[in-house]
Amino acid sequence: MRILAGILALILGTAVLAAAQSDIVVEASGMSAIRADRAAAIEEAVQDAKRNAVEQALGVLVNAEALAQNYEVVWETIRTRSTGYVRRWERLGEPEWDTRNGLVKVRIRAVVSAADAVKDLWEIPEVYVALERPRVGVKLLSADTRQPEPHSTSTLIHALRVRGFDVADSHSGSAEVLITGTVRTEAGIRLGDTDAPYGLGNVVASYKAYAEVRVVWADTGAVIVPLFRWECAGFSFNSNEEARQEALRNLGRELVEEKQGALSQKVLSAWITQLQNGLRVQLVVRGVDYRTLSQLSDRLRDLRGVVSIERERMEAGEGIIEAVVRLTPATFRRQLMRMQIGTKRLSILRYSPSLVRLALR
Repeated sequence: MRILAGILALILGTAVLAAAQSDIVVEASGMSAIRADRAAAIEEAVQDAKRNAVEQALGVLVNAEALAQNYEVVWETIRTRSTGYVRRWERLGEPEWDTRNGLVKVRIRAVVSAADAVKDLWEIPEVYVALERPRVGVKLLSADTRQPEPHSTSTLIHALRVRGFDVADSHSGSAEVLITGTVRTEAGIRLGDTDAPYGLGNVVASYKAYAEVRVVWADTGAVIVPLFRWECAGFSFNSNEEARQEALRNLGRELVEEKQGALSQKVLSAWITQLQNGLRVQLVVRGVDYRTLSQLSDRLRDLRGVVSIERERMEAGEGIIEAVVRLTPATFRRQLMRMQIGTKRLSILRYSPSLVRLALR
């Protein structure tokens, strides 16, 4: 898959934390035709319920408009793999036998791994567009010099692109999500080190590279993935410097590798969790005063999908509202463009998943 990180779309989830945060609990029903083998009929109804549970769980994440564009492709991917997305399930009550219509119905409670399902869907363009995976920027600095560290940075950027992330040009300033942190190295065995055990200093050099990394929204600085640490080793039979550079390159690569469950899984999990529980969005509005800003906040509170208004204030002649929204960014923007305060409407000047600049005209 091209990961639907998967930001961050994304955004866009340690491996254990990623699994926990991207699980969704749903209740779903399934049906099957009644047959002579009643146990087999119940099993078929359970499988149908599992498919429905996965579709219901992903409905939180996938824009209905995107599904309409390519419904069959999207859901066929889900249906054919749905059993693997259900981590745990239990049957609720007894099967219902509708002999008149020849059907048996079961109801289950299922724990669905949204991360696994979304990763499989990442290659579908409509889903990618619907989740608006944000552009990612990388800023890794050497802990010693505070200058950009080239080896881990270039390898990390390449690994992100291979995994399907959209990586912003470092000079354009167009990143919506920023991977930032510090990197340092530490020598293990140096070539020529006569004190190294088993005479290894005569043969090989080894280094360890350490990173402290966090992921933030570039526009607002709000944390997506809190600070975490990662380390890996590098070896060389040629020189100490080659071993150091290899450790740094391995560091950048392993931060994204799926089997390591490091950065890509954290970002994916965080993006999914924010879509589920509410994405914090800052609205900056031109052309308002305190009274109009208060009216706008009241209108936003009434919007379906707006969880809460956390804060509102005037700053440098602009109104600022911080909202928590359980909608995809595109859906929320469409809601904003329909809003009217008195005789004026909102128009969008610039946007990212975490920041929308508006004018009241």
